[in-house]
Parts: sequence; C-alpha cells; structure tokens
Amino acid sequence: FSLGKLTAKESSTVERRRAVELNALLGPKQRHQDESPPKTDLIIDLHSTTTNMGMTLIVQEGDALMTQAASYVLSKMKDCHVLMHSVPDRMDRPNLSSISTHGFTIEVGPVPQGVVRHDAVEKTTEALHLVLEFVERKNSDSSSSSLASELRAAFPNGRVPCFRSAQAKRPGEISGKIPWPSDETNPNFPTYMVHKSIQDQDFKEIRTGDPLFVKMDGRTVVPYSGSHGDKVYLMFINEGGYYYSASGTGIGVAVKAKFDLETGTFTNEQEEEEAKERAKASSSCSDNSHAKETSPSVCNL
Repeated sequence: FSLGKLTAKESSTVERRRAVELNALLGPKQRHQDESPPKTDLIIDLHSTTTNMGMTLIVQEGDALMTQAASYVLSKMKDCHVLMHSVPDRMDRPNLSSISTHGFTIEVGPVPQGVVRHDAVEKTTEALHLVLEFVERKNSDSSSSSLASELRAAFPNGRVPCFRSAQAKRPGEISGKIPWPSDETNPNFPTYMVHKSIQDQDFKEIRTGDPLFVKMDGRTVVPYSGSHGDKVYLMFINEGGYYYSASGTGIGVAVKAKFDLETGTFTNEQEEEEAKERAKASSSCSDNSHAKETSPSVCNL
C-alpha cells in the first residue's frame, strides 16, 4: 500500500491488484494535499500473528489522534503493548490503514495460520470496542473534556510507554528485522532455526552475544551481533508469514521508548535522563547549602 506500488503501471499479483482496488474504494492515497482527501477517516486493521505478541496496538508516530486512542486502550486493557513505527509520512507506509486519514492496527497472537481461537477473538473485540469508544467520546462535546482528563490521570507525566520499531534496512519494510540465514537457491527456506531461548519471548530483552539462531544440526549457534544496538527487544519471533522473502524474512526488532500524550511524537529519553540528573545534583547542592560553615561542600553541575 505504499504510494509507489499503488501507482505502478503493472499489477503483477493478486495482492497488488486487490490493494489498488481497496485504495480506490477507501482512499485514495495521493501525494498532493490539493487533491481529493481519502474517502475514509479511519481504518482499523485487524491482524493475527503466529508469534507470542499478545495484544499489540500498532500506531504511527505523529498521528496524535491514534496515539491517544492507543493510550486509552492501554489504560483499560491488561497485558497490552503499544508498538510505534517511525514513518511519519503516510504516503511511505505500506500497510492498509495508511490509505485513510488515520490508521490503527490491532495485532493479536499467538494464533496458528488457518485457526480461529476464542481467546484471540475476545481480546481483539475488546480492543476494537475500546478504540471505537475512544473515537465516540472524542467526537462528543459532552465527554471530550472528561476523556482528556482521564488520559492525563492515567499518564500524569504526559509520557506513554511504548516500543519503537528499529530502523528498516531493507526496501519495502517499515521496521528493522534480523534476517535468518536462508538457502542460497531458495530464499524461502531457512538454514537456521530460531534459538529455543528466545522462542515465544516477544518483547523480552536480548543483548549482544545472546543466542539468536541455531543451525539445523542443533549445535552451531549464531549469537545476536548487536546490529541494532547492544540491548533490544525482539518481536514477531518466528512469524509464519516471515518465512517468505516477499514479506521480509527474519525477526522484528524494537527498543523501549515513550511518546508524548498530546503530540504522539517520541520523547527524547536521553534528554529527560540528563534533566533528572541535573535536578538531582541541584537538589544535592541545595541540601548541602544548609551545612555548617566548618564543613563546606563543592557541587559541580
């Protein structure tokens, strides 16, 4: 659903043709602001994954309405994650929900391919109803102010915890992945397995040197090289759909982050930590100023 693929002259696959049809029906996605706006204000894309992602809400950086919707769901549901992709320009996003003015994705797992799971349906339904409830309250003059107060109470410092997808390194992807080694003659056939220590451990920390893949013989281990930073969090671990090169083989990578409740943009955690250290040092100096003259203290800021 990227603008480039939607406007390409040739539609060689069924998926590509269907994407063009959906864009015409619900969009269209267009580069110039003076052209017709999308017919659809909001698309909520419902996904299942074979991986142990639990309930994951996927939103885009800078869409304040949708990041607030995710914050609302996060405040109501237990065991829920927010994943934010850093692709602010809607035209560059390849997902279905990017053809509307606002987009929201609900991802739930683990669900085997071709299987309907009662618990997964329940979780998806609950999250979907909460998103729609948020939109209804946001559009209501009578409850809009109470909604804002409720969100501020849930996140008093105005910062919402999330996972930020690592930067993509391959064309067509919106987040970074660590590709597993594949057969030279068949890119859809992996020659290594996901190591058992990280299987089903989505959103858990992994560090440089930790086991990542293991050869089919079960003995040769490939550790994480630190390609996306020393400490990262893996997601979509052993996703069935990612065994195909067309979908981008491998494991997704993210880092812990926070976004601003009002703007939906990432906060600079390093600056915040430095500000805390300065405040701590300043407080220390203030305390020391009451010490006796015979015990002077020096404080370097």
